[in-house]
Amino acid sequence: MKWVTRERARVDRIACPWLITRFIDPEPVFRFVPAERVAATAEAEGAIPFDVPGVELGHHGDRCSFDAFVERHELDDPALERLGAIVRGADTDRRTLAAESAGLHAAASGFRLIARDDHDNIALQFPLYDALYAHCRDELGPVKPRGVRLAFVCLHGAAKSVLAAALARRLGAERGIDVRAIAAGIEPDAEVSPAAVRGLTADGLDAPAGRPRRATLYDVRSASRVVTFGCDLGRLAPEAAHVDDWPDVPAVSDGYETARDAIRERVDRLIADPTTWHLGRDPGAGTP
Repeated sequence: MKWVTRERARVDRIACPWLITRFIDPEPVFRFVPAERVAATAEAEGAIPFDVPGVELGHHGDRCSFDAFVERHELDDPALERLGAIVRGADTDRRTLAAESAGLHAAASGFRLIARDDHDNIALQFPLYDALYAHCRDELGPVKPRGVRLAFVCLHGAAKSVLAAALARRLGAERGIDVRAIAAGIEPDAEVSPAAVRGLTADGLDAPAGRPRRATLYDVRSASRVVTFGCDLGRLAPEAAHVDDWPDVPAVSDGYETARDAIRERVDRLIADPTTWHLGRDPGAGTP
């Protein structure tokens, strides 16, 4: 994927590319352009804009763009939460927010001065963020796994995966199992299928409020099982601990009840299988 932001990066606009590269996108391409050209570049090149005013992956209230990435992509790694506070303090005027924030701001300012350009700045600073992330993991110590993680991935992330994730959470709760299920797409649609929303609502299941999102490195690494619906994970596939493919599940658009019943039967078997409960890969395995 292509990502675009303002040139002359210092803290957030280096921290976010690090986060993208290590946890989100296996093949990112970054563009750094003058602030007034970000929107036009995003439209012309199909790039995702970040850390500019008025975009989803930007500053909101007292939260910085790094926080927006963590929230949008459901990166529920405690070490990333800890690192987020460091970045937030360094990127804003709250240098005392974390003990490391002032040092990160000073180092980032120095790297910007000695870097040839923004891409050189990335190369120089990424090892710093690798070290800070390792520091956060070490500081937190062993973290208890947060339930059974399942990743459901369909082509558009708008119907089958959404339904499967909602059913997995309900069926897990009925069995007394903490199931953390996510839905994502390889080529996400602009909105969740209206047929899926109507069906989920009628069944008393929560329909996602936001638009579908793309499957990430973190999704497939951290899940004990990744379930696809006849779609190819591409470069994400080697990162998954275990992949099941359900290519013959009927389309939700051809009948919600039929698709729901087929998915529910398979999800129920999946949750009942003790081998599903083993942990996925270490979500931080992509860091050096």
